[in-house]
Amino acid sequence: MNLLPKNEWLDGEDLVGKLMNTFWDDRKMSVDIRDLDDYYEVKADLPGFEKEEISVHYSNDLLSIDAEHTAENEVKDDGRFVRRERSSSAYRRQFVVKNIIEEKISAKFKNGVLTLQLPKADDEEKKNKAITID
Repeated sequence: MNLLPKNEWLDGEDLVGKLMNTFWDDRKMSVDIRDLDDYYEVKADLPGFEKEEISVHYSNDLLSIDAEHTAENEVKDDGRFVRRERSSSAYRRQFVVKNIIEEKISAKFKNGVLTLQLPKADDEEKKNKAITID
């Protein structure tokens, strides 16, 4: 007995699967990476975050951007909560970026946008690295 009409958008995938596939797309940190002459520019959208809630690391050619935010509405406790909400957000993105001058990486955070500049290593710097022999 089919009492409900068949929906085309459910064919081949159940409702939960379809919702979960789009849920994670909406929860990603949006990042733009531009290849400029002397450096790479990385811009990450982090609205609602404070500078102290963001960390950036570069190690072994891997750039990591982490952001974690927790908000709790403070309400006087009269013992009769009908509803009380808390929210927590955590993002992590990682990118392989090679031939960077690590000590010259710079970062700024303004109006919810994290901007990184990753200076490229010159061909001379790559070729003339001295190796100590033990």
